Amino acid sequence: MTRIIMTVSVLALAISTAQAGTSDQLAARIHDAAVAACAPERATGALPQAHYGSINDNCVYRISQSAMNKYQALAKAAESSKLANK
Repeated sequence: MTRIIMTVSVLALAISTAQAGTSDQLAARIHDAAVAACAPERATGALPQAHYGSINDNCVYRISQSAMNKYQALAKAAESSKLANK
């Protein structure tokens, strides 16, 4: 449930950022939101550290990629509709 909410918020953040900034800023903001979304999965002080670090890294990567893919699909659809309306 938390992941779904965070994905939607990341997507909304991505859309608003796309209108205001460059793609590097967008990627950084999406990454920051993904890190925040994956915080509950982070096991602090647990052993082995490498295993839990891998889980966290995989979570951040998965959420970031999902948000970027959704943003790119929305941007492409918006561009197509702009071209179709001309």
